[in-house]
Amino acid sequence: MASGKISKLVHLSLQSAGSADCSPAPKGYGYVRPDDGPSNESLLYFEAKAVAGYSFDDLQVGQTVEYEADPKAAIAKKIKLIGEIQEAPPPQISMP
Repeated sequence: MASGKISKLVHLSLQSAGSADCSPAPKGYGYVRPDDGPSNESLLYFEAKAVAGYSFDDLQVGQTVEYEADPKAAIAKKIKLIGEIQEAPPPQISMP
């Protein structure tokens, strides 16, 4: 398995207005920067359902993961978090 760092995460709404989908599974996607690829051109796309052993919601930008790269496309499969789940940083509140 190859390894890399989470570069970007996009969380999507669990339920759209008027949707009958009540699936509790997190929805979204992200990008992994391989350890051997310093440029944005080497980013690998992954979907929330590709995360194994943890929830997509447990991932944060900068965390190290292992993955299997699709040989035909820039896609990461079977995303596995290396190390501990980090606590999410508190939201930043701006005061006027």
